[in-house]
Amino acid sequence: MPCRNICTRIGSSFGYYSTGIKYCRRCEIYLFHDGYICPCCKRPLRTSPNNRRGKEKLRTKQVIQ
Repeated sequence: MPCRNICTRIGSSFGYYSTGIKYCRRCEIYLFHDGYICPCCKRPLRTSPNNRRGKEKLRTKQVIQ
């Protein structure tokens, strides 16, 4: 399903997975969204970082909290 530009209205300018923000690969935007599916393109959202450095950073933030 193509992107319907709904994501531009509910998107975030930064991305921190530890605060509950998720990333849509197709729309290429970070979202504040409760579900696991992008409301714009209906594809799964990323809930964790993709690279090793980002995953380590997320783990340290979770341990501190």
